[in-house]
Amino acid sequence: MKLKSFFLVNALMFIPFGTGMLLMPLFIFKMLDVNLDADGLLMASTVGSLLLSFGVLSYFSRNLDIYSAGVKAILIANLLFHIIDCFLTFKGAYTGVMNSFGYLFSTLHFLFALGFAYYLSIHIKSK
Repeated sequence: MKLKSFFLVNALMFIPFGTGMLLMPLFIFKMLDVNLDADGLLMASTVGSLLLSFGVLSYFSRNLDIYSAGVKAILIANLLFHIIDCFLTFKGAYTGVMNSFGYLFSTLHFLFALGFAYYLSIHIKSK
């Protein structure tokens, strides 16, 4: 898969999910069996804005040259985000804070982390 397509897939995943968490966090988190109080709703919306921003960033970055410094920064930031979120969602599912959907999200983050690591390795090898 080309970087352009990978960025597009990332955008198609995170723009809708980020928008959902931003605008209707109760609906999203009820699917995961996570109960949110007012503080949790605020934090969920904040994370939703982050996911939406990463999705928009990926969408508008899809036509950039893979060897540019900007793309390297985007690859590193996304890689770190997906690695961290992979562990957090796994922990949430494993400890029972989330239902088994947490494992699905953990797997998706793992796969995206692999993709970002792959494209980062191509970027690094070119130097």
